This record gives sequence, C-alpha cells and structure tokens, in this order.
Amino acid sequence: MLRELVDEGVRAAEPVLVRALDNQSGYVAVLAREDEALALAAEAAGLARADPAWGQLLATALVTLANRLVKAGRLAEALDAEREATGIVEACPEPVLARGMSALAAGLAEAGEHAEAVVISERALAMWRTLAGRDPGADERLGQSLSEHADRLYELGRWADAVELSTECVAHHRRSAEQQLAADLRRHAVFLEQVGRDHEAQAAAEEADRRDDSKSEKSGNPASK
Repeated sequence: MLRELVDEGVRAAEPVLVRALDNQSGYVAVLAREDEALALAAEAAGLARADPAWGQLLATALVTLANRLVKAGRLAEALDAEREATGIVEACPEPVLARGMSALAAGLAEAGEHAEAVVISERALAMWRTLAGRDPGADERLGQSLSEHADRLYELGRWADAVELSTECVAHHRRSAEQQLAADLRRHAVFLEQVGRDHEAQAAAEEADRRDDSKSEKSGNPASK
C-alpha cells in the first residue's frame, strides 16, 4: 500500500515507507533471507536520500544497510555506509541508531573484523553515554553497551582496556541493575585473569557465586538448599 501511495506521488508516504522497508529488512533477516533483507535495506536507504531533511531517517537506514552488507561479506561497503551514518548524526544520536551501531559492531566481530568492530563499538558506546545523560531510561542499555565494548576490546587482545571497561560496567550495574551484576563479575574475572590480576579475578568470581546463591535462596530454588 505504501509503495502504491509513493508511486501516486503522495509525498507524506515516503518517510513511512522508508521505516517500513527498514523494519521489513529486519524481519526477513531473522528468517535468514539475507538477499531479500539486503535488497530492502538498500531500497530504504535509497529512498531516504530523497529529502535532505530526512537525515536521521537516512542514518538509521544506512546502519541497517551496513548490518546487511556485513552479513553478505561486503565489509568495505558496510563501513562506508556506517561512516556516512555517523557523519550525519554523531552530535545527535537516537536509540534506534545506537542499537543498530551496537549490532553492527557485534556483526563485524563475528566476521573476524575485530579492529573495525572496536571502532564501531566505541562510537555506539559514545552514543549510549549521550543518550543516558539525556534520558534515564537509556541508562540500562548503557550498561549493556559497556559490557559489549569490553568484549570487543578483549577479542582484539586489548586486555587492559577490557578490564577498564569491565570495571566501569560492574560499577554501573552495582548502581542500576543488580540482576545483571553476577554475569558482569564473571566476565570481569576472565579479563582480570588475562592480565595476571589473579587475586582480583578470584574475588570477582567468588562474589558472582555469592550473588547467584543469594538469588537462588530468595527465589526458593531447591538447588540452593
């Protein structure tokens, strides 16, 4: 229906179609219909270029396109799309774009492009920091982004940097997300062990065990008795 409206010259339908194409690309990607997902993302990005006022819309479409290009093994094109998107909205991020950037970093890491994954992950983290500063609702997602960026750094072999981010992540979740803290402590223990801080690693792992035991007792889990 939206395509028909656009073909009929209904200008107001164009940005709605861009969002619909972007969403549909995500839906078919979940079904592993990668070629179709890529075609939809490319169509969305192409249509979003029609109006300079649609910068935010174009940026989101470009990040979706970058994610699809990574899946297709077209890494250079994916990075070009990401850089264009970042240039559009670096000073004014939004949650949809930040989530797309986080997903892109994970996709690049999965493809073995760890150096590029760290760069994208760092940009995503900067976006989540900005968003959390404006909206307390984004604070929980900031904690996840800290964890993800620590993983990206660890995969690249930057273990000391991973420890630094993991330390911040643990501190963040001590304040805001108790249920996530045990998992963060276990990840932190791995990073600490990698840089030879064995006593701290053991302490973090033991705290994680205590928190899991406490959680089981509160929930009445028979395994804890």
